[in-house]
Amino acid sequence: MTGPVELGVEPAPRRRRGVMPALWWVIGAVAAVGMFAMIASVIWPGQTVYLAPVFCAQPTDEAIVVSDTYTDGDGTSTNFALYCVGDRGQTIDEGWLRPFLLLWAAYLVVVAVVFSVVRLSRRPHRNTDQED
Repeated sequence: MTGPVELGVEPAPRRRRGVMPALWWVIGAVAAVGMFAMIASVIWPGQTVYLAPVFCAQPTDEAIVVSDTYTDGDGTSTNFALYCVGDRGQTIDEGWLRPFLLLWAAYLVVVAVVFSVVRLSRRPHRNTDQED
């Protein structure tokens, strides 16, 4: 048997439907920014030089990006690597994965800030200077 039902009252509370679309938006944004970061790092690999303060410490505090192009049976391939170089020729190979992931995170922060500013600017503002 079921209990009495009042008119206009739902027996179970409604589920919020805003979580799943927001989650899909976040996943899509992270993937799109990842693709953008990958394409940008192939077009301009030198942008990782600006990450030198994060990866390079004294005495190897100058960053350079080295590209290595080689040809094999499958075609031509190019690899990039971030090196920290010192005044006396010391080098530390930082690789490419960690600088790329940091670039991805930086681009994601920029996109999130722009999205937040646009969203806040489109929100209706209440006028607090109205007289009663």
